[in-house]
Amino acid sequence: MITGFNTDVPYKGEIFHVQTEDKGKDNPMVESLIYKGGEILGARRTAYSKFLKNGYDEKTVIKFMEDQHRRTIEEIKRGQFDKSGGNLLGDDTDVGDQSLDQVILNYLAATKKDEKK
Repeated sequence: MITGFNTDVPYKGEIFHVQTEDKGKDNPMVESLIYKGGEILGARRTAYSKFLKNGYDEKTVIKFMEDQHRRTIEEIKRGQFDKSGGNLLGDDTDVGDQSLDQVILNYLAATKKDEKK
């Protein structure tokens, strides 16, 4: 079993907690939850079975978890999640037939676009 990640993220005088975990081989999904004061404020769930065409690889899953956890923290620090923002991350992210590299490239492109606004 892969150990998840937990990080407290200060933002504008408040502490958000990000928890990322793997749902396992039988439910190949990485889930990141954002908490504040014990309440779940947002979630990102990304299926990864399509990235494991040659079978389950723990190192690949851990890398995927680390990247999603880091991106979630960065989004909080950039202020994309505030009291008026609702669910920052969305639920059940569908990446279709994209490779992990393509998902990451798409994310980085979207992040660049947001920074230019």
